[in-house]
Amino acid sequence: MKKLPALILGLCLMLSGCGASKNDDGEQLVASLDGVEISTNDVYDDLYDPNNDGSTLFNYIFEELIKEKFPATKEMKQNASEMIDSIKESYETQYGDEADSQFESALAQYGCDSESAYKDQLVSTYQYTAFLKQYINNNYDKVFDDYYKTSSPRKISLIKVSVSDTSNPTDEELEKKDEVESLLKETDKSFADIAKEYSDDDTASAKGNLGIVDKSSDLASTYGADVETKALALKQGEVSDAILGDDGYYFLKCTSINKKAFKKELKEIDMDSPLLVYDDYMMYLAIQEYDIQIKDKDLKKKYDAYIADALKSREEER
Repeated sequence: MKKLPALILGLCLMLSGCGASKNDDGEQLVASLDGVEISTNDVYDDLYDPNNDGSTLFNYIFEELIKEKFPATKEMKQNASEMIDSIKESYETQYGDEADSQFESALAQYGCDSESAYKDQLVSTYQYTAFLKQYINNNYDKVFDDYYKTSSPRKISLIKVSVSDTSNPTDEELEKKDEVESLLKETDKSFADIAKEYSDDDTASAKGNLGIVDKSSDLASTYGADVETKALALKQGEVSDAILGDDGYYFLKCTSINKKAFKKELKEIDMDSPLLVYDDYMMYLAIQEYDIQIKDKDLKKKYDAYIADALKSREEER
């Protein structure tokens, strides 16, 4: 999953907008959600800081509302624990006695000082996903049409011929590449069957099928930039020539760009759904589905400008 963006979910949100408004404990009231008071002394002054662009308000309210409307469930926590266990097992296989130190180093790169902190981050990802899933399910036709138009989705299959040194492939590696090339051009064998028999990629058992890929799939990080560029340019049924990737030669085939079939396949939104990650600005669209009322004029102006700037950036990027 991409790094969690800052977003806000508002259901009948009423900001107090009054410096004198406090709860029984003397804390400043920032907002209320369905009658539940949201208060803090820590960020109150920041909300009115003229140098603040509205992000403090935006982020703080979201954090409170996500806990209220999409709380962490036992299933989320269990999934997070299982994911961490799987990662640790992988590290043990890869690093042996150094697994623990390598795992701690990886956690630090994600800004986590402990396994517990990383688990919390994963749970937050599940909560955020639940928020997006609700929006997508409520607006599936609109979201899918936008996804298909902007992300160039297609089903791709590949065959990989591993190369130990891409700058100096061995005769054996070149012979295998030439053999695959010949089979694709001169025999009745299907691409899928050749992939199953010859491919050195993990997808060989699936006959080379990568499933639906698009502009957000980041094939470049796994296979190389040239592989990604070609994959997104292939027409349905087209097979590429050999492409030199990061660690081998790749042959690609676009097996489908069928919009109707993709729409049906992606209808069930799970954690791997490309609809969750293709649009970095989806949260700003989702916000507009809710009744957010801000009484304080200065805060409302700041909040509205923050949302407008985000949506403007979305259009400019497109």
